[in-house]
Amino acid sequence: MKPRVVLFALLPIALFLLPAGVFWVDRSIADGEVPRNVSVEGIDISGLSYDDAMLTVQAYERQLQTKPAVFDVKDRSFQLDPTSVGVQIDEEAAVAEAMAQRSEGGSISRFFSWLGGFNENVDIPLPVSVDREAINDQLEIWQDAAIANPAYEGAVLVVDGDVVVEYPQAGERLEIEPATEIVVETLSTLDDRMARLPVTAHQPVVTNSDVDAAAAQVRRIIASDVTLTNDDIDFSMTFTKEEIARAVYTEISTNPVQVDILLDEAVVQDLMEARRSEIELPPVNATFTASVSSGNVTISESRYGTLMDVPGVTTELLKAAAGSGTGPFPILQGDKPSLTTEEAEAYGPLGLVSKFSTNTPGENRVTNIHLMADAVDETVVFPGETFSINEVVGQRTEAKGYLEDCAIIGGEVVCEGHAANVGGGVSQFATTLYNAVFYGCYEDVEHQPHSLYFSKYPEVIEATMGYPNPDVKFRNNTEAPVIIRTAYTSSVITVLFYGNNGGKECSAAWGEPTTEEDFETLNLENEDPELTVDPGEEVRVQTGKDGFTTSVTRIIKHPDGTVEREQTWTWRYRTQDEKIAVHACMETGEPINCPVQLPSYVGTSYDSAFEQLANAGYMIIKVEENVDNEGQNGVVIGMSPGSGEWVYPGSTVTLTVGVYVAAPTTTTTTPPDTTTTTTTAPPDTGG
Repeated sequence: MKPRVVLFALLPIALFLLPAGVFWVDRSIADGEVPRNVSVEGIDISGLSYDDAMLTVQAYERQLQTKPAVFDVKDRSFQLDPTSVGVQIDEEAAVAEAMAQRSEGGSISRFFSWLGGFNENVDIPLPVSVDREAINDQLEIWQDAAIANPAYEGAVLVVDGDVVVEYPQAGERLEIEPATEIVVETLSTLDDRMARLPVTAHQPVVTNSDVDAAAAQVRRIIASDVTLTNDDIDFSMTFTKEEIARAVYTEISTNPVQVDILLDEAVVQDLMEARRSEIELPPVNATFTASVSSGNVTISESRYGTLMDVPGVTTELLKAAAGSGTGPFPILQGDKPSLTTEEAEAYGPLGLVSKFSTNTPGENRVTNIHLMADAVDETVVFPGETFSINEVVGQRTEAKGYLEDCAIIGGEVVCEGHAANVGGGVSQFATTLYNAVFYGCYEDVEHQPHSLYFSKYPEVIEATMGYPNPDVKFRNNTEAPVIIRTAYTSSVITVLFYGNNGGKECSAAWGEPTTEEDFETLNLENEDPELTVDPGEEVRVQTGKDGFTTSVTRIIKHPDGTVEREQTWTWRYRTQDEKIAVHACMETGEPINCPVQLPSYVGTSYDSAFEQLANAGYMIIKVEENVDNEGQNGVVIGMSPGSGEWVYPGSTVTLTVGVYVAAPTTTTTTPPDTTTTTTTAPPDTGG
């Protein structure tokens, strides 16, 4: 091919490629901007970024909202504030549409759209919105103000309980629908903010007989009280005829011609507000009730929550007022219960799974156990949930009625004077419940045996309690709920678990105790003011307990007959010293400076008593006392301390000695007091 022919062949391609290259360069530079020759409601926003275009459109919207419009009705002009009827622009939609211009289709389509942008303008109309109801309200006001002889379709009113009839009359009226469209169009542009609204002559289509018939019906409606009832929530409400009269009103329709009698929902709602709490009820869950006496588990009916149904009540109230004076009280369905009857029944049959009882000696501890049992009774543990005694019962306090009783504190049994004693004894309830967990085959989450062994509990399958710990927790690892019931007498506490564990049976297998450790016996000086321990006596105040380690394995027998050794729990019980209360002089086990129990010296001669006491190391005080019996002369007639009392050597013993003085034969005067006191030290027996 000749070069000139090739040149002419390539020329059309070159002519196309040149503007195509310019297109790609231009679009790259203008990326993120409104395309060329694009406007919104005549406002050029081409080349602007999204944000700048938004500011431009928002400025135009502010002008639409702030520039008043003027409307003529007959011979009157009315100025309208655009914001009073909610003039707004969807500026985001307008700018988004502007940004999307000339970007539809593939590359070739966009190229030709770009070429058209040099000589073709795209103007996007603004999406203006208004509140048409507000415009209609404004038109009604202008009509009343501008038209001297307005056409009127009549009305039936209730004024102070009396029915007032207003008959139809011919006249002029503002054509509302066309007028509304004129107002909307005028408010949507800044060009011309003035318009005339159409007024026409009108002949009412409603007759006087229509109004009279409606008035008669209104009189029937407000003649008597009305009662509405709802059996589902056991509720009834009476609306007085005065209250109904406040709510009744009429509306005239011309196509077809009718006078509608209505009740104002706002008034009806106000009347119902005072009883909202009786109408709007929370949902009621289905509940499980396990009977301890029969062993049966029953399910109560659930109920959805309820809400006020103002429209429904308004309708039924009008119907009842026009009819029998009674009717249903409608309610709306509220929240769903968290457990419906159907959901509860889906768990299948439930029955007694396990129970355990222990004896409850004592008084205060029985009160504490009963309080805890009452708090736990009827608790339901759903599948997968974990139950905690402390979480359900809370801290045991005197304010809740808990009393002081013995508790293990620091490895010792302490019965008073410590905060942990309030609620003492509740470990017995914890042990009882834990055994129901163990033999019910439920998952043990937390339990801690006592540090000391008590023979009234099964080894290891027992639990101590504290707050916030130790605690007893178990997880419901079955597909059915567990209903916990408690029962008690003054001497026995029982915990029962109702549910369905799939037919499993659990038993216990104990290991042989190991690492036994004997307790020690301690002689302790008696410090109990209510306990008397004489020298040589011993009073056991705490029983000794041997220490040992033991274990228990839970054996699970499944319905198919297979047996599983599920888990082994091992626990070491500590020793508890045996404590013997003794007199202080016997604390070491051997008498050291012990007091001596005085024998009786009454009736013996003073000399003999003196000799014995002096030889025993006592100080003697002699007190003489006149006696009438010559045989008591020089005889001990009293002693202090008395016989049988414990007296330390070196102490003072007072002896009262009789002195006989023969009465004179010739005198009648009273003899002088001859009582004397003599203190005699024991003889020095030293070398």
